[in-house]
Amino acid sequence: MRQASKKNRAPWVIALVCFGLSFCGDEGNQAAKLAPIQPNKTSELALAMRTLDSELVNLLAAHGEDGSWKKASLSALDLTELMPTDSSMLISGYTAFAAAFGKHVEAFNERPSAEAYSAVVNGCLSCHQQACPGPIERINKRKLNQTNL
Repeated sequence: MRQASKKNRAPWVIALVCFGLSFCGDEGNQAAKLAPIQPNKTSELALAMRTLDSELVNLLAAHGEDGSWKKASLSALDLTELMPTDSSMLISGYTAFAAAFGKHVEAFNERPSAEAYSAVVNGCLSCHQQACPGPIERINKRKLNQTNL
């Protein structure tokens, strides 16, 4: 009698195992649900700064190591005309920081060099140290090595 009950259980066990394994399949077909890179709505100012960061990365890769800065340029931005993520970023002196930054970019575009590039990056840092410290670590990665100056 025990033999008969074991034989009757076998199909159920096999069916249960197959059912369980059906949930262990390839998950590659499902789209990964990742957190957004920027969870907040992107402001005009933030978008412009991300574009500038991308330009700095490209300049650093193309010109930073070999020392040749010919034909290098950055987008001219009037940061005072762009809306920030929130009004807390419009600190006292923001307009002065923005104007100084614009002059650094203008000087870089007129005569691209490692020194002018560094002035642009330092302009970013000086404002972000006062207004919005979040990107400082990222900005520091845009600095040239001292040997490149």
